[in-house]
Parts: sequence; C-alpha cells; structure tokens
Amino acid sequence: MKTRLIRLLMLVAVLAALAGCSSHADDDDHAATVDDDAVDDDSSGSHDDDTINPGDDDDLNHLVEIFENMGVDRYIGIKYVHTTPGPNGYTYYYYNTADCRCTFGDQMVVAVHPGSENKVMLFMEGGGATWPGGGFAVPLDFPWDIGFKSFDEDNPLRNWSYVYIPHCDHSVHSGDNELVYDGAMHYHHGLRQVSAAVTLMKELFPHPEKILVSGSSAGGYGTFMAWAVVKSQYMNTKTYVMNDSGTGFWSPAAPEFWNMIKQAWNLRIPAECTKCDGTILTYLYELYMKYDPQVRIGMFSSYQDWIISTWFLGMTQDNFERILLSVTNEIYDDYPDRFHRFFIKGATHTTYEFLLPGGPHRAIRGTSLYEWIGQLVNDDPAWDDLLE
Repeated sequence: MKTRLIRLLMLVAVLAALAGCSSHADDDDHAATVDDDAVDDDSSGSHDDDTINPGDDDDLNHLVEIFENMGVDRYIGIKYVHTTPGPNGYTYYYYNTADCRCTFGDQMVVAVHPGSENKVMLFMEGGGATWPGGGFAVPLDFPWDIGFKSFDEDNPLRNWSYVYIPHCDHSVHSGDNELVYDGAMHYHHGLRQVSAAVTLMKELFPHPEKILVSGSSAGGYGTFMAWAVVKSQYMNTKTYVMNDSGTGFWSPAAPEFWNMIKQAWNLRIPAECTKCDGTILTYLYELYMKYDPQVRIGMFSSYQDWIISTWFLGMTQDNFERILLSVTNEIYDDYPDRFHRFFIKGATHTTYEFLLPGGPHRAIRGTSLYEWIGQLVNDDPAWDDLLE
C-alpha cells in the first residue's frame, strides 16, 4: 500500500509539473507561413500522390472500405479559426468549440512546427484517460522539446515538420462521444481533434514524402485510430507508426470494464479485426499491415510499465509483461519485416527523459532508440526487433 501511494504521488507530481508548463498566449492572430514541396510524385503533374486513388490494388481498395466502415473521415474538414505564435518555432491553431473541444469544454488547439524536410510527424501527447467512475488525466498542451519530438542533433526526425496534438480529450485521441458522468459533462472529441489536425496537415503539407504517426502513453494508444485517419487522406504516401508506451490492450480478465469504456468513448472498431473482439486493440496493427504492404510499425515499452499496468489497467506487472510479449510476439511472427519492438527491462513509462534515464539515447545492444527510429523511417534493413 505504501509503495502504491508513493507511485501515485509521483504520477500526480509529474503530470502536475507538465501541466504547469502547458500555458500559451491567445492574443495574436498572426499565422506562420508554412508550405512544403508541392510537386507531385509523377513529374508529369498528372498524378497526385496523396489522393484516395488505389487503382487496381485490391488490398488498398479493401483498406478504403475498412476506413469507410469505421467512419474515420467523418470529421475531416474541421478548420481552425485563428492562430498565435507559440514556443520553439511552433504556431498554435485554435478551433471553434462548436466543432471540437476538450473534455470539459475548453478550446482545442493544434501546434505546428515546420521543418526543412518534406516529411511530417503527427504526434499525440499523453496525459491519462477517464471513463465513468474511473481514470486519471490532465490536459497537456505544450510541445516540449523532449523525447523523439525534440530538436536534438541526434534525433533523425529533427528536420521533419511536427504536427502536435495536445492531450485534452481524455479518450486516448480516439473517442467520439458527449456524456455526463461523475457529475460533469465530458466531451470525448479525440477523433474530431485528430481529424482537425489531419485536415490542417493536408492544407500545410499536401504532398509529404513520408508521414510518421506517433504518440506517447495515451498518444501511443491513439495511434491505433489516428493512423487510419491519416492513411485515409494520404493513401499513396509512405506511412510509419512509432508507438511510445501505448500498448493497446486492456485487462483480459475484465472484459466488462473494456466494454464500458468502448461505449463511453463510442469507439468504432472494424469488424474485420476479429481478434479485437476481446480487450486487445493491438491487433489492429495486424489488420493494417495485412492491407497496406508498405506501413512499418515500431513499438517502445518497458516490460512492466507501472503506470499502464497498475494504474490504468489494474493488472499485476508480471501479468502485463506476459500479455505484452504474447500479443506482440504473435504480431511479430506474422510481420517480422514490418513490426519491430524496442522493449527494455524495468517498469519505466515513455521515452521522455524525466522518466527514462537518457531518453531516446537509451540503447539496446549498441543501438540507441534515436538510431532505431531513424532505421524505421528510412526503411533501413538494419532495423531490428530489439528485446532487452
């Protein structure tokens, strides 16, 4: 009990410290000018590399059908209403609360940092999750220069454009519901927020060479739905996933708990993901790789992540490790060239430097996480499945 209390206090302190940094001015409507290389992949100009036009490719055609059944594009088109300059070269884009809002009704923002390369990372912040009767979350909306969204010279993504989605929906960037519980109205607008960010991406970066869909903690969980939103708008663009500590599963011992969360957040999980009938959303990656022969997916976790296992899933750390390895071993066995893991010993949470000593400089068998992410997005044959 004492250890559990200490860990809770540590978690509250970390999130409170982050939230204290999460403030920005809303007093200047000056918009930064952002553009990318608008040249089509086909030099003749007759081919738009980002339209939904899979042609004779049956797999991509089927992927379009899956997206239609999921309704992942139903909020594409949400536009920002004004902008302000942000920190570290970012620009904040603000949205009308009639279109999308944070959990308790506050205005939602997206932050964008233009890079020098024609490549884009969509990054979803972490910060917890809530549901009727439980959960713990704080809104985090400051794009810190940490983790693999930093401008560290060792970061292979440092020259990419960053599209940053704050954590303020409390439904792992995936919810689509408005409901009253625990005495308050909750707006779980995760899907709307991701859709607004992807709409902005299409405006600012219509023809990127590559897109990385990524996130930490709740943002890692968000990759399971956000990749589908992104891919539906960039069907012929190379996409990658970097999931930092968002393992995608809930406790198999409590299916009623997961069913309650799905209903509260109004999640639309594709029927074709038959393995997702239980409590394991992680299998969505298998479905996506089955029909998209290009996408490559990387996953970071500690074996016994104490925040995810104990505080959010109510599982023992040993049981968490067992399921983490069982599920991801299965996916790796099916897609050994396109699904790899960077799993470390211990119980730390995320790649952020204040939680993981060394942050993304952390290495397994001589390969740092930074190097490993570079291998992922550069289609490097040296990219490997690294289990410490």
